[in-house]
Amino acid sequence: MFDEPGFCYADPNFFKVLDFKAVQGDLSTALNRPNTLVITEKMARKYFGNASPLGKTLNFNNKKNYEVAAVVDVPANSHFSFNFLTSHYSLDNFAASENNVEWNNPEYTTWLLLRPGADPSALAAKIEKWVNPEADPDQNTLHLPLESLTEVHFNTQAFNFSNQLRITDRRYLGIFGVVAALILLMACVNYVNLTTARASMRAKEVGIRKAVGAQGGQLIRQFLSESFLLLLPAVLISIGLAQMFLPVLNDLLAQEIPFRLLEARFLAGIGAGWLLLSLLAGFYPAFVLSRFRPMTVLKGQSTRYSVAGLTLRRGLVICQFAISTMLIVGAVVVRAQLDFMQTKKLGIDKEQVIFLRGNVELLKHLEPFCEQLRTLSGVESVARAGRSPFETVIGNGFSLDPNPADGSDWHMVGGVSADVHYLQTLGIQLLAGRNFDPAKIRGDSTINEFIVNEAFLRHYNLTTEEAVGRKCLLGNAAQRGPGTIVGVVRDFHTASLRGKVEPVVLFNEPGMLHFASVLARVGKGQDMRTVLSQMETAWKSVAPMRPFNCIFLDEQYDALYRTEQRMGALMSFFSGLAILVACLGLFGLATFMAERRRKEIGIRKVLGASMTGITSLLAKDFLKLVVIAIVIASPPAYFFMQKWLADFAYRIDIQWWMFVVAGAGAVAVAFLTVGFQSVRAALANPVKSLRSE
Repeated sequence: MFDEPGFCYADPNFFKVLDFKAVQGDLSTALNRPNTLVITEKMARKYFGNASPLGKTLNFNNKKNYEVAAVVDVPANSHFSFNFLTSHYSLDNFAASENNVEWNNPEYTTWLLLRPGADPSALAAKIEKWVNPEADPDQNTLHLPLESLTEVHFNTQAFNFSNQLRITDRRYLGIFGVVAALILLMACVNYVNLTTARASMRAKEVGIRKAVGAQGGQLIRQFLSESFLLLLPAVLISIGLAQMFLPVLNDLLAQEIPFRLLEARFLAGIGAGWLLLSLLAGFYPAFVLSRFRPMTVLKGQSTRYSVAGLTLRRGLVICQFAISTMLIVGAVVVRAQLDFMQTKKLGIDKEQVIFLRGNVELLKHLEPFCEQLRTLSGVESVARAGRSPFETVIGNGFSLDPNPADGSDWHMVGGVSADVHYLQTLGIQLLAGRNFDPAKIRGDSTINEFIVNEAFLRHYNLTTEEAVGRKCLLGNAAQRGPGTIVGVVRDFHTASLRGKVEPVVLFNEPGMLHFASVLARVGKGQDMRTVLSQMETAWKSVAPMRPFNCIFLDEQYDALYRTEQRMGALMSFFSGLAILVACLGLFGLATFMAERRRKEIGIRKVLGASMTGITSLLAKDFLKLVVIAIVIASPPAYFFMQKWLADFAYRIDIQWWMFVVAGAGAVAVAFLTVGFQSVRAALANPVKSLRSE
């Protein structure tokens, strides 16, 4: 027995519209009959091993057998994430209700395959007229827009029922693409910096080559060739490292990014990157070196490049540490926003609450099961609910008029089926009115009762006094007639803090508890393992054919921010990598500068300079550049992080201390890098540096 996610329904045309590849069986006919099943390769191996699953059966909910008709290949980067796919006709009474048109059911998604040359905008206009044939366009509340598959894959606002679609945030792809480019740029800066710094050491070589007839173009090609050859082993090493660390990245992103080294596009991309970076890093040094005048350098005179070269190197150091500082600020802000989201008061007390997902078998014994849980010593409260509070809230049509005249009276609100224990179990505060009538929860009453949140009042511009006692109509409970708003609760979050709290209506319609699940609050200080063991025993007594599976609400809430958590982890990694690259360049430059000033340091030591004085002399120039970089980096870092935070309805304010932390970190690392070389130079024996005199 397994508790399986990813069980989906589709019509027989599913595989005619979407070009999945069959591993076994015929996808074109696999969904033509009810109670047939298409499964993924992973599920085929799980249940049938290496044997062919075709014609074999799987039993669901101890209720219905499905025959495996085909095995499908679902690529790792597919937009769809199903494990099992069966026909809509496998649903009980589906055929009988097929002609009942409901435009506002969000559980269904329709995919259209257009004819070649078809105009999507013209088709969208026809659909709009079909859905709203005579209504006033200004009053229409229902629209079915067309959206291409490539676009909906990046639409983070798309309604993703039960998370059956894989949605990618395009902005994060852009962010990390830019970050990767910036780190590569920093590596190029290092090459330019160190090569131009060593230019004087190659001046005589260039002078001799020019004296014996070498042309400027030949010298440029030589120095560019050095850049190409130096980068080649780096490219080969990077390929090996990428393959080695890809599993770690896949675990972090919860993705399966393939490594197709021998694929033509991959090789072409690597080759193009190698050529581009070689030119980017090598062109300027080659241009500078090739312009040295042979008469000047062979006479031992200094080149005219020295002042300009010093300015360039300072500018490049500033560029590197500005990039590093921006990344550090980004990592600090992301971390602070994550902490804010995970500690903000949600209007729900999610700690110590366990969610048990029900099924048909549990539904038959739901109330006795809840009563049995309430008798457990560690359990404080138990509530029935349609779903977890942090799962997708289904939209419901709602009318403040108990007898709506037309579609303009209806608006969409979030509907949450609950019982009289729901508020207590989740710690939701009742502001006005009362809780549900317990008699109604048992189905002894025919009167619908509703509890609304503060966002509902704002949406309808109602006061608490105006709302409580008002007659109204909820779409899901309309078959039982109008109902009454009996209470108002404080706003509580049912989704991530990216969006504002939406209008929510809690309703106590027993018929809507056919997805019945259970929420149980465990007392603080209780032994959670003992409580879970007792719950499992109670579960097996009423639903022996379904594995016991529980979810902690706090963990489910944290899962809402996995994208941000991954971004925070990657930003921290990239920030560290950027600092490392910057410090490697700074270390090399400091080493070179210390070597160039070796005699000066020796003379200063002979004249009585202290180690602290010499260290400060060598380090202060570099640290000034780092401070300038921090000042330059702060405004763009503030701008970009403000843009990122703008996507959250509830967010932190960027504080001055975040820039102080980033700046202090950059300065500290730079000081350690430069200070090491400075101390080393200060401790050198002056006799060795001066004896050539």
